[in-house]
Amino acid sequence: MKNWSTAQKNIASNLLETLGYREVREFQADEGLITDGIIGEIQTYPALYKAFLKPVELRFSDFVPSRHVKYQIVLHHSAGWDNARGMFGMWQNDNRGRVATAIGINDDGKVYRGYNEEYWAYHIGVNVQHLEQRSVGVELCNWGALTEKNGRVYSWADVELPKEKVEEVNFRGIKYYEKYTDAEIESLKYWILLNAMRFNIPVAYNHDDLWEVSRKALDGEEGLYTHCSFRQDKTDVSPQKALIAMLKTLEDYTK
Repeated sequence: MKNWSTAQKNIASNLLETLGYREVREFQADEGLITDGIIGEIQTYPALYKAFLKPVELRFSDFVPSRHVKYQIVLHHSAGWDNARGMFGMWQNDNRGRVATAIGINDDGKVYRGYNEEYWAYHIGVNVQHLEQRSVGVELCNWGALTEKNGRVYSWADVELPKEKVEEVNFRGIKYYEKYTDAEIESLKYWILLNAMRFNIPVAYNHDDLWEVSRKALDGEEGLYTHCSFRQDKTDVSPQKALIAMLKTLEDYTK
């Protein structure tokens, strides 16, 4: 943790405590790493990342393997089936080129990683390349906006969803959205914290910057955002109660 900010050090300490460790050296010893007490990007950070997320590393190549300083974390949902592996397969084979997020999370909380978050791909779509390069994106695999027909609720692909998977949100002119699962939200929480720690990105919750088009987001200011922060035509992610409750806890980890 040499030369890290106070917020980064506090996130690291709180994450280690969540795993049952009092200090970095204890975690390093259990993982068979060099016990230097430093969370470096070569050994200890990847071990911590794996301990929380247990990611499935995919053979995905449609991203840009160049490194840039990261300022923003951007949350998305896929508006499709609960199938992160299939989502990356679609991105790999479409003709747009290098459109993807680094991460996809299924309903069961399983994390699929297409590429290391230090690299980038197009995921915002505002024709400002530095916003793409300087942000890290994650996709919750979720149908997103739903339509009501004769008392039943359907996805855009005409898949009927049971009532327990539907949440009334009334966001951007749409009444119903598929509910994010508890497992999905938990994995998202730790992914956000791990990237906030790694890249020193603040995670304070600001309602307007997350759920309205945000001047801060478009100006590239550091922080936590959603796709809605950049574009009025997007509804991902939607402001669901459980998601908001989780996002409001993130800043506590930095203290």
